[in-house]
Amino acid sequence: MFAQSDREAALTLFCLPYAGGSAAIYREWARRVPAWLKLVPLHMPGRGTRHGMRAMHQWPELLDLLIDDMQPHLQRPFAIFGHSMGALIGFELAHALRARLGRSPVWLGVSACKAPSRRERELHWLTCPDAEFLDEVRSLKGMPDELLANREFMELVLPFLRADFHLCGSYDYRQRPPLQCPVLAIGGAQDEELVGDARNLLDWQAESSGPFRLESLDAGHFFINTHRDALIELVVGSLARVLRHGERFDDSLRRSYA
Repeated sequence: MFAQSDREAALTLFCLPYAGGSAAIYREWARRVPAWLKLVPLHMPGRGTRHGMRAMHQWPELLDLLIDDMQPHLQRPFAIFGHSMGALIGFELAHALRARLGRSPVWLGVSACKAPSRRERELHWLTCPDAEFLDEVRSLKGMPDELLANREFMELVLPFLRADFHLCGSYDYRQRPPLQCPVLAIGGAQDEELVGDARNLLDWQAESSGPFRLESLDAGHFFINTHRDALIELVVGSLARVLRHGERFDDSLRRSYA
């Protein structure tokens, strides 16, 4: 199972995967998080329960799809966590939910993701040659060489990988009133995409008026796979501190956790 029962949980945590990933990367999380946390991984087009769906290349339609998935779970306070591309999607979902429904997360967790204001546009991922695209995928060290060399497998996943890369590359940062929730940013000390400039993660602080915390793991970009237990410990610990101190939470949630 991916989630605990509603009766046990005080807080819902929506989880989003990295580019090319699926909700399955959070399968083990559901067995390791405490009962007060209901885990709800969100399914991307073309993966998992949506394996028959076409790839999505545009932000509005992706946000519409995921907000529809989230709405049945918004009856209790909720938090959002995403890794790499998932963090960027989670950030946009937080703004969209506030604008459309007047609902905001009580916590935002972003890992292995450059701050939105630091991103650069790259619009060639849908059209560049396969060899160039696969070189980029290989450089991230998130997919085994044997899969990259499997032509049949890559023909299946390339449309969705390209769509995800295009979403990241076409991201258009907009100035908006900041969120108000605590933000936890986590980076890998060996992540070549981020370590060149401390602001890549520190600038997440500007995206919320709530408390900000920065953590680091001695790992590369895909520490969500290689350092899963350490990452879960950071996420659960941060959420527990928010619950204990009542940061930005309503009274009903504080009572349910007391």
